[in-house]
Amino acid sequence: MSVQIIRQKINQIDQKIIGLIAERQKRAGELALLKHREGLPIRDENRRKEVLELVFNLAVEQRIDPVYAQKIYEILIDMSEERQRECSGEGNLP
Repeated sequence: MSVQIIRQKINQIDQKIIGLIAERQKRAGELALLKHREGLPIRDENRRKEVLELVFNLAVEQRIDPVYAQKIYEILIDMSEERQRECSGEGNLP
């Protein structure tokens, strides 16, 4: 297999990853509406810890660096919280 073919496969994976991030953001918007309706805060430290622990364990199972996986998810969680703030009128997104 050539470098070119492997890079094309990586590009295809990247497209899927971006699509999944977009779907995650959409769900965060839906979550914002429910949280607003139920009077819940946007930031949930217990949920954040739960997600990061899950990601750590999944990364270990998949033999990828769990610390880097957690860093990626910290960014994803921050993005989700920002989306929720935006959906509730508190955010900075356009």
